[in-house]
Amino acid sequence: MNKKYLVAIDAGHGMHTEGKQSVPMSKNLYIDGELVRKKGKIIKENEWNRGVSEYLAAALKRCGIDTMFTADMTGKTDIPLNSRANTANKKGADILISNHYNAIGSCAKWQTRVKGLLVLRTKNCSEKSIKLGKLAVKHLKKDIDYEYSYGLMRDVDMSGFTLAILRQTTMPAILIEYGFMDYEKEAKLMLDKKHQEKCAEAVAKAVCEYFGVTYVAKKSEVKNTEDKPQVISKTEYLRIISDSVNIHSSADFNSSSVVGKVKKGDVFTIAQKIERTGTDMYKLKSGVYITASPKYVEVFYK
Repeated sequence: MNKKYLVAIDAGHGMHTEGKQSVPMSKNLYIDGELVRKKGKIIKENEWNRGVSEYLAAALKRCGIDTMFTADMTGKTDIPLNSRANTANKKGADILISNHYNAIGSCAKWQTRVKGLLVLRTKNCSEKSIKLGKLAVKHLKKDIDYEYSYGLMRDVDMSGFTLAILRQTTMPAILIEYGFMDYEKEAKLMLDKKHQEKCAEAVAKAVCEYFGVTYVAKKSEVKNTEDKPQVISKTEYLRIISDSVNIHSSADFNSSSVVGKVKKGDVFTIAQKIERTGTDMYKLKSGVYITASPKYVEVFYK
């Protein structure tokens, strides 16, 4: 009989933790045609932390792995870090994963210099924590189109001190910073449920590999380059923000499907969004396909 594993999932900072929020949005934020945050409003880090934690728990359950939450998943109470660590310790969790979103400054204004993925382990941690952290980096880099990755780092090297949730737990533990709240391109993803789930699935793959458990994909998950169209309910437009971007004759990134290039500032009408394993694509009204990566394009509504 296979061992039943228990993963402690820590939903980072709470709704009331001071300063843990994005810069006020520079314009209305739409996701899949719906207004999710108005211009001038902020996004709380906890909105991401809870979302990705819930998706991670669902993914691990599907893979036969038990989970527990260390934080208040209603968002009403900020449970102290030592209480969270004690709960995981008493329950005998096999590993702990703490979910966060990063910021380089005070989130008073947008910055473009610092961005991307960061996974932390504490000073003098076990080799098992290092193994878990490296696997998280591996799968997140593979499945998420990050502009940059810091990889796995010691908490003391990044922040100048050790992190309580990692220091006070007795099991292998890592803290994942999935992006930066003061980098607008990444902040916009914090409320995107599909992005939350995509990140959670990548971490679930890492956990499964760590335990030697078979990862079980969602039945609706698209395999390889097979695509699943989503009809856009509201007219969406796409603007090129990179110097040049390839356009393709099919929903893949093979060199053989490249049919031309578009340049920075060009605007096109989106017909469909294509979900793929890896980077998603848009089908344009003209019938060609283009990357959906926010590194190269941005979506807006008129």
